[in-house]
Amino acid sequence: MVEYILFLVLFFTILRPFTTLIHELGHGIPALIYTDKKVTLYLGSYGNPDKSFKVALGRLELFFNKQLFNWNMGLCVMEENTLAINKQIVFVLMGPIASLILSLILTYLIVTVDFSDYVLVILVFFNISTYYDFFASIIPNSKPITLHNGSTVHNDGRQLLELLKFKKMPEDYSVGIAFYNNKDYSSAATEFEKVLTKGYQEPIIYQLLISAYLQIKDNDNALRVNTLYNTKHGKTFNSNDYTNMGLIKSFSGAYKNAIEDYNKAIELDPNNHIAYNNRGYTFNVMEDYESAIPDFEKAISLEDNFAYALNNIGFAKIKLGFKEDGLADLEKSMTLDGTNSYCYMNFGIYHYDNGAYKDALTYFEKAKKLDATTHLLDEFLQKTKEQLDKS
Repeated sequence: MVEYILFLVLFFTILRPFTTLIHELGHGIPALIYTDKKVTLYLGSYGNPDKSFKVALGRLELFFNKQLFNWNMGLCVMEENTLAINKQIVFVLMGPIASLILSLILTYLIVTVDFSDYVLVILVFFNISTYYDFFASIIPNSKPITLHNGSTVHNDGRQLLELLKFKKMPEDYSVGIAFYNNKDYSSAATEFEKVLTKGYQEPIIYQLLISAYLQIKDNDNALRVNTLYNTKHGKTFNSNDYTNMGLIKSFSGAYKNAIEDYNKAIELDPNNHIAYNNRGYTFNVMEDYESAIPDFEKAISLEDNFAYALNNIGFAKIKLGFKEDGLADLEKSMTLDGTNSYCYMNFGIYHYDNGAYKDALTYFEKAKKLDATTHLLDEFLQKTKEQLDKS
C-alpha cells in the first residue's frame, strides 16, 4: 500500500509534470528560434501567472503552478503573433513531436534494458503518459480550451488543420508576409489588401494589415480595415486586437474610447505590457499624468528595459514636477533606443516648458528626422517656431 502511494506521488509530482514541460518546450524552442520576442510557458495552468513561481531565462519565461497536481496542463504563448504560416505549423507541430520523441525513447529503454520490476512499472506508466500527451494533442478536437483570460484556443491537431488551410492562400499572402518580416510595411499592406479583395477574410489577414498600416502611421486605412475586422470578427477579438483598436482611436483623438479598448485588452490579458503602455500614453495626451504613471510602472514591471514605457513615464514625471527622476527615465530610454522619435520629442517638450526654445527646436527637428509622422510633433514644432519668431 505504501509503495502504491509513493508511486502515485512520484507520478503526479515528477513524471507527469515532466511530460508536460517537454511538450511545452517543444513549442517554446521553435518560438525562440523564429522570433526575437518573449516566449512564455505556463506549467499547471492555461495562462494564469498567479500562485506560480516564475523562472526567467533570457527571452524565455516559465510560470510553474505551485500546485503540482495541476501540472497535467500547460500553455506556450509567443509575444510575436505574425509568424509566416510554415513557421506557425512548425511551432504547433513541435509540441506533439517532442512528446512523441520522449515516448519513443522510453519505449526503447523499456524493451532493451533489464530494469527491476519496480522501475519498469514506473517507466511503463511514464511512457503511457507521454503517448497520451502525443495523441491527445495531435488528434484534432473541436472542443475549445478556455484560457485564463477568457479567450479560447483549440488543441494542436485542430490548429494544424486550420493552418494547413492557410497553405491554400494566394501567393499575395506569402509575399505580404515576406515584406512584413523585412519591415517593408507599405508593400506588405498592398499585398494583404489583395488577399482581402480576393475574398479571404481570416482574422490573421486583418491583424497583419492593421499592424502594417499602424507601422507606417496610416491611421485612416488602419481605421477602415479595423472597422471591417470588427464587423466580421469582433466577437472573437483578443487582447492584441483591442490594443490595436485603442491605438487607432488614440491617434484619431478619440481618447476616452481608446481607454475603453485598452481596459478590455488588459481584462483579457493582464500581462499585456503594450496595452498598459498605450493606455498610459493616452492618459499623458489627456494630461492625466497621475493615472498614466501606474500604467507605465506596470508595463515596465512586465517588460524589463521597455524603452517606450520609460520614455513615457519620464515625461509624466516631468509634467508632475519630478524633473530629475523624469529626465533620468528619458535618458535611460534613449540609451536603450536611440531611434525613438517620441523620446526626442519629450526632451523637446521639457525644454519648451522651460523656455529654452532653441534647444526644444533641436530635439523636435531630430524627432522629425527620425519619424515625420510622430503623433503631435508638428504642433510642437509650430508652437516652438512661433515662440522663436517672437524673441
